[in-house]
Amino acid sequence: MKKCTILNSDTFEDHRGTVFSYYDFDEKFVEYNLMITKKGDKRGFHYHPEFTEYMMVVEGTCLFREYADEITEITLNVGDSIRIPQGTPHTFIALTDYKFVSMLTKKWVDCNPPIIKVDDSGNKITSK
Repeated sequence: MKKCTILNSDTFEDHRGTVFSYYDFDEKFVEYNLMITKKGDKRGFHYHPEFTEYMMVVEGTCLFREYADEITEITLNVGDSIRIPQGTPHTFIALTDYKFVSMLTKKWVDCNPPIIKVDDSGNKITSK
């Protein structure tokens, strides 16, 4: 990843299950969303011009794609979390049915626009 950051957690595991804890954020979250995506579907092909997005996979597996100087990809599983800086084009591809929580540093409804669409190379789509 060139611009996005995979977040490391303190992980506690015992017979009951696992707790993933993340600390020391420099930004304040003002909105969070639960996103549910079916296997094979894609979310993204956009960037957010007014906020940074954090996301954490809570069920399933997805492929995260960042468009920077080059296209980079990483597989994200349950408990994985990533910081997507403002203005960074990205896409999520569902390798299984999956769910993630998206946390935003500015409310979606306060942005104009909240997203800018990009093509499958990460280039801004301009209307004709």
